[in-house]
Amino acid sequence: MALQEGNERMRKEIVNNDGAVTHVIEFTIAITVFVLIFQAFTSSMHYRIGIDLDNEDNYVVMAREVISELTGSEGLVGNQTDWETLEFGTGNPNLEDGAIIGLLNSDGELDYKKCNALNKFPYHALLNELDLKAELLIEINTIVPNKKVCTWGGNPKDSTISISSERYMLYDNGTNILPAKLTVTVYEGRNPITNIYLTEVMYNPIKSGANYEWVEIYNPNSVAAYLSEWTISDIQEKDSFTNGNDDTLTLPGKTIGIVSASPSIFKTEYGDYDYVFAVEDTAIGNGLDDLDNLTLSRSAFSDKLSYTSEEGANGDGKTLTRECYNCAKWNPEEHSAGKF
Repeated sequence: MALQEGNERMRKEIVNNDGAVTHVIEFTIAITVFVLIFQAFTSSMHYRIGIDLDNEDNYVVMAREVISELTGSEGLVGNQTDWETLEFGTGNPNLEDGAIIGLLNSDGELDYKKCNALNKFPYHALLNELDLKAELLIEINTIVPNKKVCTWGGNPKDSTISISSERYMLYDNGTNILPAKLTVTVYEGRNPITNIYLTEVMYNPIKSGANYEWVEIYNPNSVAAYLSEWTISDIQEKDSFTNGNDDTLTLPGKTIGIVSASPSIFKTEYGDYDYVFAVEDTAIGNGLDDLDNLTLSRSAFSDKLSYTSEEGANGDGKTLTRECYNCAKWNPEEHSAGKF
């Protein structure tokens, strides 16, 4: 009996010892796995932080290089320092290749004409001229009064990396010389959206015929839009934009464009406006009727106007004019082509 009880106790001790050993092994394995995961996570974080620091350093260099080019000279395209008088696209794409984009006048001040001329560049075109491999925002603010007088580029609001370089200079606004700050922001993020909009329609001019019809479009962005990406259509037909040649067509930022079946007739009737574009045939769509749907579109975006003659501007020299570039309301008004 005593021997039997001793054997029983021995078996229980062996079982208990086996359980304890099992728990120790499981705990050891768990600790080992945790340490391995922690080391891997730490190594990964160190690697990512290293990359982020490298990127940030690169962005600092890029921002300084851009601000140095913008403030280093009057700029140069070929032999011309008055590059602001040239065009990117619209018949003669003089600003496409080899431009040095300086914002100074001959007195070394930031110049409003050159600042405004930045809007002639499509977004990636200027990045290419600056040899920049990141996103970009250029801004000039006067100090007194505190006013933003120049903006070109994208929006770094939601960027993962954003580095700014600043330079205080004098700014020539055409009338006065003012203290100002030039800020260049280089960032990692999205390209700016460059949607354009319908703003005025002459659908039934006093002089009848498709050649006298025209549509006003507006680019509210700070960068130029490629018109080759856009079409205009009515109920029956869709047209691309052209100027009769194979030139690159662009509409600068903050600028109005006119679409006409006959740019020469438009300029004779309404004035020699700079940005008048033709369509690929003899009418906008199939010719604008007294009841029609106009659509300005690019890929997933479209801007539309549906109208009838009851809304006015029907053969009385007036146009249907939008209250603001993206408002829903249109009104019959005296034509204001090029003056939205």
